[in-house]
Amino acid sequence: MLSACAGSPAGPEASAPVTLSSRQVTLEGSVTRVDRGNRMVTIRGTEGGEIDVFAGDQVRNFDRLQVGDRVALDYTSAVALEIEPAGSGQVGASVQQGASRPAAGSRPGGAVSETVNLVAEVVAVDAAANRVTVKGASGNVTTLDVIREDLRARLPRLKAGDLLRLTVTEAVAVDIRPRPQ
Repeated sequence: MLSACAGSPAGPEASAPVTLSSRQVTLEGSVTRVDRGNRMVTIRGTEGGEIDVFAGDQVRNFDRLQVGDRVALDYTSAVALEIEPAGSGQVGASVQQGASRPAAGSRPGGAVSETVNLVAEVVAVDAAANRVTVKGASGNVTTLDVIREDLRARLPRLKAGDLLRLTVTEAVAVDIRPRPQ
């Protein structure tokens, strides 16, 4: 699952976060069908493929969607890793969610995001084998293979008791523009 690990510096302070992955994708298309009764929207992409999207009750201004409207969907995801010194935090997990909706009567659209923070305790480091073993909040133990060379170089500074913080963020924003006249 996890393919990297950062090491803690020689002092007691935490390491700077390391981005393990980051990507942003923008999809564009146009509305080809609106099924108001079932709240389904068919969108044709720039390469001609179509997808059906369910617009739940939380989608404000659904009634303003029309065939021909232009749709832009931005998807962003990022995974970051940070090593914190032993005793600087607690092992566990947390989830933060956010959302924004347009004002009533304005163009349809909006955004949602979710950030998951996982903190595990380092229980063993095998720098020769490029492996780190961590323990989660429920006592589960997992051994991770460190694949990236830049992170392998940091393994000798990582020690049992340090905390590994993994932050995974995903966000989606949708913008609907009126169809061209």
